[in-house]
Amino acid sequence: MLQAHGKSAFIRRLLIPLLSLMMVVCLAPALPASAADQDVTITLNASDLGLSTAVLRDIVPEMQAEIREHGGLGGALKQAVADGSAPMHERVDTSVWPNFTGTVNLTGNGGGLVLTIPAGEITSSSFWQDIAATAIGWIVGYGLRMLCIGFLTSSGVGAAIIPLVCTPLQTTVTGIMAALMTHAFAGTLGTIEATRDIIIAGILGLAGGYLWERYLAPWAKAQLASSIKKAGGWIRNQVPWLNRWFGGVTAERVENLGWRFEELEELIAEETAAWAGVESNLQRDLRILPLGDSITYGAGSSDGGGYRPTLNNLLRQDGANVTFVGSQHSGPAPDAHEGRSGWTISQVAGITDAALSTYRPNVVLLHIGTNDLNNNDDPGGAPARLGALIDQIFRTAPDVTLLVSTIVPSNWGPTQERILRFNEAVRWEVGVRWGSGKHVYMVNMTTVTLTDLADLLHPNDSGYLKMAGAFYQGLVQAGRAGWIGAPGGGSPAPAPIRGWFPQGTIASGTYSGDTSRVVYADVNGDRRADYLQVNANSSVQAWLNGGPNPKEPAGGADWLWYPQGTIASGVGAPGANIRFTDLNGDGRADYVKLNDDSSVQAWLNGGPNPKEPAGGADWLWYPQGTIASGVGAPGSHIRFADLNGDGRADYAKVNDDSSVQAWLNGGPNPKEPAGGADWLWYPQGTIASGVGQPGHRVRFAPLYGSRSADYILMGRSDDNHTGTQPYDSSVQVWQNGGPAPEGGDWYWWPGGEVASGVLVEGARIQFADLNADGRADYLDVAPGTGATRAWINFG
Repeated sequence: MLQAHGKSAFIRRLLIPLLSLMMVVCLAPALPASAADQDVTITLNASDLGLSTAVLRDIVPEMQAEIREHGGLGGALKQAVADGSAPMHERVDTSVWPNFTGTVNLTGNGGGLVLTIPAGEITSSSFWQDIAATAIGWIVGYGLRMLCIGFLTSSGVGAAIIPLVCTPLQTTVTGIMAALMTHAFAGTLGTIEATRDIIIAGILGLAGGYLWERYLAPWAKAQLASSIKKAGGWIRNQVPWLNRWFGGVTAERVENLGWRFEELEELIAEETAAWAGVESNLQRDLRILPLGDSITYGAGSSDGGGYRPTLNNLLRQDGANVTFVGSQHSGPAPDAHEGRSGWTISQVAGITDAALSTYRPNVVLLHIGTNDLNNNDDPGGAPARLGALIDQIFRTAPDVTLLVSTIVPSNWGPTQERILRFNEAVRWEVGVRWGSGKHVYMVNMTTVTLTDLADLLHPNDSGYLKMAGAFYQGLVQAGRAGWIGAPGGGSPAPAPIRGWFPQGTIASGTYSGDTSRVVYADVNGDRRADYLQVNANSSVQAWLNGGPNPKEPAGGADWLWYPQGTIASGVGAPGANIRFTDLNGDGRADYVKLNDDSSVQAWLNGGPNPKEPAGGADWLWYPQGTIASGVGAPGSHIRFADLNGDGRADYAKVNDDSSVQAWLNGGPNPKEPAGGADWLWYPQGTIASGVGQPGHRVRFAPLYGSRSADYILMGRSDDNHTGTQPYDSSVQVWQNGGPAPEGGDWYWWPGGEVASGVLVEGARIQFADLNADGRADYLDVAPGTGATRAWINFG
């Protein structure tokens, strides 16, 4: 299995025994009085690691950008610990690290860099030992990356490949060196062989596939041993300030580690000389669905392809047969993907089921959340929404391999602060699901820095290059774990994605905290459901549906709603008893009072009163009296829905076991004056024998566009009202096939789960046709305000 932080099972088996060698935790001394007023300074001269001064001058701006990206040096070092795969000492707890300040600058002569932590932020040596150890590792990681770049450049390697090899190496070396330093400080380092094995195992974490065999292994064989030796010499040079800050015992341990690096040179050289290529074991047929927002689309890249072309080339060089799939197209081949510019996690969730079902990928690459955070759209809830999306993907495609990436940084400070919190939570969301056996792997995008952005949010070409490398390494690791199976049967034909297309908040609500409620029904006959506020006294205000606001992007603001004022002043009944449904087939929803005994009174909709200005008085409502005397059941069991497609709402009784009896609407009884007796209702008997679930979860609405209402089962959500069940607004459907010639149940064709839900109570969900395409859309109507989010039904 793979760990969520990216270590292979091989590395995990190797490193865990090594920890048994690391014993005896040594408490660090208190802060020496002589050091209390002195800044911590760590200096690296170009000559220490065999770097040129020009190269060193390139490092400093990058380090400064990383500090800005993480809101301070403390954040940058904390991220370095999180990214590392080597085992830090057990006492290291970055959750208690403050985001302290600090700087990195060139030395006065330009031949070195100096990292400074102000003395005023240093309270105890025991606390700052681990931070100092991480800072030393961080500096060495940058230095070895530059040595890698120099080696590959002199070997004639193309500029596009070098970041894919040397940038991940930097992260790995940083983690290795920080781990070694913390153990040296604590006196728990173990044998020289154990030290060697930590270094080798850490480097092997990058192994596997084309990049390793062609580029990284030659660098390691030629450079790793001598680079470690040079790093050891530099570490010994740090002894004076370590002695001043942490005392002679700690300084001596660090000096011994520096000398040990010289002893390691021969051992590491012997080990690396014997290395052979590590197979990636990638599934040779990869059908990849890139899923996300504009970054998946490729915004900010010079060719519009984002990370896809580079990733495609790397995988093909590894021998894989790669197909990228999706309904969207941008950039050079492979141009297919499912990246939707401006979309949030919830919006992407709306099309995910359809995308997976249509294209049947064996790999999904997910980078999503940027717009939730940049829009400040409930950023605290974004990790939970991501977790729900991960669960949704595995419900729809249980055998898929899912790579979930942390999201790339932002140049806008408030957004970047939210991104940092979100990315920390991503580790947990992915880790929990990995721990439960899901083939989900976290891809760390921290190699993409602020210097790799084209604007406030989107990577430039160098950023997309690093994204490709990170996804490639993730796929190599997944391949080594044996996760990736064959793609779904056959080659999917390109097709538009069906499903639920999110519209965001289409109505911001019209009341607050009272007992009113909102229902959606077409009251003016234009086939689009209107917004109706039904009050506790059964009066009704209406806003006619004008469709999406053309001045706003989808989800950007309320739709257009044209106020009509009070269209019904009420009938002296509780508002909870009022329904709107088309009884006479004229396309306009009528006013219906459903009583507790299942009897029904009705008023037919005559439209606006021509004698009154819009909003000036009630519409015309023609009383019909009691149109149904009831069927001996509670009113809560009755549903109104057009079951036979004739445009008139029929009368259905849903029983506790979800079985249904129905009476088709025959209109007013011609033998009786209007309001004189029941309408004609033609009994159909039991049209559905039920699905073994509580009847209160059954709804009827035309989801397939055939006019005949389909049988809908809302997901289980606290059926016993105990407060113990999670929210579930998922939807299962059985398509209405009409009466069976032999009688009994009608034909109901199972459609399975067609919506996975939006993390709210199912009772909030309504189905109504907002865009006049004949298919009922999915609406989440908030109680207490009437605010509404919508997803358009595209089949």
